[in-house]
Amino acid sequence: MSANLAPLPLEDDSKPPCAESLSRANESLQARERLLTATARASRLLLQAPDVRAAIPGVLGLIGEAAHVDRVSLLETRIGPHGEPLLVVVSEWTADGVPPHLHDVTQCSCDERQFTEVCAELRAGRSVCFSRREGTAQLGAIEGVGTRTKAIVPIFVAGEFTGIVGFDNTRQHRAIDAAELAALETAAGVIGAALHRERLVDDVRREREHAAEERAADLAQANAVIRGNLERLAGETDLHSFMGHMLLEATRQFDAMSGVVIVLKETVQEWRIVAHVRDGQLAQPSYATSVPVAGSVFTQRFADLREATYLVVGNDETDIWPGVLAFHHRQGAVSSVIHPLMFGGRNVGFLALTFSRAAVDVQRSGLLVALAQQATLAVQLTRLAYSAKETAVLMERTRIGQEIHDGLAQAFTGILLQLGAVEEFPSCRKRGSELALTLSRIRELARDGLAEARRSVMALRLDQTRRAGLEIALRQLADRSTVPGGVTCTFAGAGIVTGLRPEHEHELLRIAQEALSNAVRHAKPRTVQITMSDEGAYWTLAVSDDGVGMQQAPELSAREGFGLSSMRQRAGAIGGEWQIESRPGKGTRVSVRMLKKAA
Repeated sequence: MSANLAPLPLEDDSKPPCAESLSRANESLQARERLLTATARASRLLLQAPDVRAAIPGVLGLIGEAAHVDRVSLLETRIGPHGEPLLVVVSEWTADGVPPHLHDVTQCSCDERQFTEVCAELRAGRSVCFSRREGTAQLGAIEGVGTRTKAIVPIFVAGEFTGIVGFDNTRQHRAIDAAELAALETAAGVIGAALHRERLVDDVRREREHAAEERAADLAQANAVIRGNLERLAGETDLHSFMGHMLLEATRQFDAMSGVVIVLKETVQEWRIVAHVRDGQLAQPSYATSVPVAGSVFTQRFADLREATYLVVGNDETDIWPGVLAFHHRQGAVSSVIHPLMFGGRNVGFLALTFSRAAVDVQRSGLLVALAQQATLAVQLTRLAYSAKETAVLMERTRIGQEIHDGLAQAFTGILLQLGAVEEFPSCRKRGSELALTLSRIRELARDGLAEARRSVMALRLDQTRRAGLEIALRQLADRSTVPGGVTCTFAGAGIVTGLRPEHEHELLRIAQEALSNAVRHAKPRTVQITMSDEGAYWTLAVSDDGVGMQQAPELSAREGFGLSSMRQRAGAIGGEWQIESRPGKGTRVSVRMLKKAA
């Protein structure tokens, strides 16, 4: 980073649940919804505008107001007179009273070589946030006039870095959280797609001078396809449905015999088919619907693909996707075109079309690029919607936990206090009396109820793994579960950094809590050991005890017991493999194996 600029950290939504953090989460959700709504409106404005360049300042203002910033600047890459790489301000919007760039020609461009670290991050597809320290010098267009905090989002078109969008705050320092930054990146992607469409339109205008009326009619039909898909995208809530309609249009426009859309499922590290068309109809593929990211031939061949590629069926007999080669041979396929879905410089999926003819021309089609960009936008909007849903669920869990703590747990505490007062009566002090025995049973039931309420509150808490990491949370779990003279709980796995998402580490902690609770309550163990181990391509979390073991088959117990089925469901939801092993008198071992995150 430049010496005059300090990184502005993203807001951390992993703090302990409290009113302030819930309020921030709610504000973040509202900000993201504002930005997504503004982005959808911006898409329509840019699509309908006869002159995209003239419409961009209004679009910048629409997004800037939704983002609550003071200035939004669009900078494009240029080559200077001496071959130097430049970023040049081409359009901007400013709030009332905020000084613009374009009124000062000395501030309208900057040489990327003066900000190598920042530009390297941007060209790698990573957004950058700045906070300007007091008393430092101005840094030209890349910082902005009077800027206090700034978010810079890169624009990529067909995998090529073409410019940036800067979001400036000049009146206050304001941190930007990850969710808001992701929404800003989506908005910048819409602007980049519009600029690319403008280039395509310019190409079309040049072609019209030499093309026949039939070519013009084809282009008009292609524009109708793009417009229809954008309108569908604005109203479609299901990713599979939108991708299916888009793929049907693509196969019809290019006369393809089949097509497929593949999306990266990051939570389980798999490539998954979300739409498949054969002979003009949506259908389930007759081959594998998913392949793992790690170690697959598909990943080796296409993970780093940045532009459309043309394949001749039969030239390469390697089955790049399990079963697809045999499918192509049965169809009599001749060629395929695979277009990557690029977002922020990385690949989030693919659009692939297969033909019964040579189709080299399709590889260079502007319509194919536009359809791929729409598919990419649909993937990102779906991910943002899922993130918003997940945030709402976590907030509700916190609310329920607070209700249990403040209501049920307090009620059990009050019952215990009242029992203590009753037991002081002379008639209750006589040992062995029926009243004393009844009060003792009531006290035990109340204590069990209070313990269950507290356990429920702990199970609903969000902050344990997010606050200090999975290792510390597991170590604390072992320490808290040790009972002197009873059960000794230990943890093994120092120095383990899984690299898993916080939500996944959170679920692993819940599985460990349930497994340990089951062991202590039912197995009568002397020792329980929690381990986190590195096994090549996998992380394995295990809870083992030396208790009495299970009298029936572990698989049968797992189907019957709520706690065991809950652990299995938690593991499956995050892509883990859950297993239970037990023998009478030999103890029990519960384990979860997780695939490591791909580098």
